[in-house]
Amino acid sequence: MKTLYIHGLDSSPKQEKTEIMQQYSNVIALHLNYREQPDSFDILSDVIERESITHIIGSSLGGYLGFWLAEKYALPCLLFNPAIGMKSIELNIKIDNGKCPNRLIVMGENDDTVLPKETLNFLQSHDSSYCKQRVVMCNDLAHQIDLGTFGEFVWAFFNNKGS
Repeated sequence: MKTLYIHGLDSSPKQEKTEIMQQYSNVIALHLNYREQPDSFDILSDVIERESITHIIGSSLGGYLGFWLAEKYALPCLLFNPAIGMKSIELNIKIDNGKCPNRLIVMGENDDTVLPKETLNFLQSHDSSYCKQRVVMCNDLAHQIDLGTFGEFVWAFFNNKGS
């Protein structure tokens, strides 16, 4: 297995999170500057194809990209507070009619950066009938994902307990 980890806006891949994921899969984690790389979707698409990626994990804007990459390549994904209901910067997303087979979305009810209501509204309007999808609302979670919560859901994702 190979997992693509996609960090959030103005962030970078954290070693501690990479180490958690590496317990289950080989991890590819690029550092992208989304504000200066509107072609981030294409960059990540190239990585998926070149590295034969089998899973995607993303947070915030990385969750937004992960959502659409999982759709394009029909890959299972784990998304933390994905910014799919928002659009803060312009990224060039190109997708035909892919289908994500398995999606676990974890959202913090106290997130004031990526509003859970906007994400839920997007998910309700997006046809996911082809996808085994589970949305988990965590009442004690905000935008930042602590290592304990991250590890818990990574374990569930790789052990097919998350959907």
